[in-house]
Amino acid sequence: MDRISGLPKGILHDILGRLPDKDAARTSVLSKAWRETWFSFPKLSCCCHNFFSLRGKLDRFIQYVSKRLTRLHDQGLAIKEFKLMLDHTLDYVPASCHIDQWIQMASESGVEVLELYLTGNFAKRHYNLPLCLTEAKSLTKLVLREGTRLDSALLNHSLKFFSLKTLSLRHILLEDERIIEHFISHCPLIEHLTLHSCYVYNNPSRSSTMTSLLKSLSLQGLQKLKDVDIQGIQEVYIDAPNLENLCYHAPYMVTPFKLNLDSCTNLRWLTLWNLKIPNKWFLEQFYRIPFLESLMLHSCSFEHERINIPSPELKFFSLSHCSNLKEVNIDAPNLLSCEYVGKDNPVISFLRISNQLELNAHYDMMPFSITEILGLSVLQVSSPPPSIKHVQLRFPMNMEARYFPLMNWLLSSCFPKTISFCLQSKFNMKAFVVFFYEMLMDRKKHGCYLRSWSKPCCWHGLKVVKATHLERTCENVEDLKAMLDALPESPVEEYITFGLEL
Repeated sequence: MDRISGLPKGILHDILGRLPDKDAARTSVLSKAWRETWFSFPKLSCCCHNFFSLRGKLDRFIQYVSKRLTRLHDQGLAIKEFKLMLDHTLDYVPASCHIDQWIQMASESGVEVLELYLTGNFAKRHYNLPLCLTEAKSLTKLVLREGTRLDSALLNHSLKFFSLKTLSLRHILLEDERIIEHFISHCPLIEHLTLHSCYVYNNPSRSSTMTSLLKSLSLQGLQKLKDVDIQGIQEVYIDAPNLENLCYHAPYMVTPFKLNLDSCTNLRWLTLWNLKIPNKWFLEQFYRIPFLESLMLHSCSFEHERINIPSPELKFFSLSHCSNLKEVNIDAPNLLSCEYVGKDNPVISFLRISNQLELNAHYDMMPFSITEILGLSVLQVSSPPPSIKHVQLRFPMNMEARYFPLMNWLLSSCFPKTISFCLQSKFNMKAFVVFFYEMLMDRKKHGCYLRSWSKPCCWHGLKVVKATHLERTCENVEDLKAMLDALPESPVEEYITFGLEL
């Protein structure tokens, strides 16, 4: 007996909501009961690809979407979510009329989530968001992606987005640069905001095809705003005292950028991309944002070759492909994770350090000497070497002459509980891993003997060395060699981890 089909419709809808869209749609062929459940399901995710090569496919798609929405609308049923994805929609003009009708029916049926992804071309037509959407008081999430245009007529309407909490606008076209701020100012409950590469007509005339990136943005009085992701806007001012997370991606290496965060004193996570950063501005942020826990710098350059990071609450720090840096001084006693990715070799020094710190270093290119690999300095701290939780390294190592200097640097910089090396084929690390294991085991027997150390160190008392890959643990060097020989040459990142115990 099919007892599932007899469950209340609300439970069946909950089941459909937990399935991937395609699997949920397939339930409509199981039985008449499931077909009825599917047609009354208040969440519609409609996707049609490459219809320009099959015009009849689009016609069938329009009929299907219209039928489902009309049925829900006419029966007074809720339409909680409506997600629409179409390729090259605007090459087929009648489609935009249907989209207008669909949005109106969804708005009148209490839609809470609306997502439109209508791929277009800035040299062609864009879909104008209909004014009927301004009455959607029930809307909590609005996502508009490329192919959509916001008409200047919106400036003359008081938008009723009283419930909107999430707004995402990506690669959309604006007829007037004031529309974005007008839009956001009518969202008093907004918590999550994403703006990526929004374009503005250089000429207000609709016949104009010349566009440029939106240059400035001012967000004021947004008491609920918690999360902001902005890309491609040169000047940004944010007045949001409860903002917790900010990701700012400037137009590529634009000079100067303006990012004002004076009122964002509760910021916890900050990510910066593609900025030419003045050192004074950078340092000032740590005093204005005292509770910062995560700082990620990607593809940035700095005014000077040295930067200081004084942040007592900082727990996560990432430095990725940042140029023009030779020295990074970190004063973050609660730091748990430090990641470096790039081909340059800045000296990363720690004034204070946590024994829970995990260091992850990834070098993109093969250096000429060991001092250029890690500069004997990716982790520099006072003597004796401090205890940290974990070190993970990814770098090429194909010259035997560098094995001993690398180990010398690694073991003199810190004493980690575990050390991991990437075994990806391009790094050629297998021979070095064997050397490393043999040296550790020899040290375990005979104590410290590295030439750079004038007196015994913490490594003198090394008791246990375990080499582990996946769930396999090697007991001796022969087991390790056999395991490494059995590994296939693969582009996938795999790691071997050495557990160390004093």
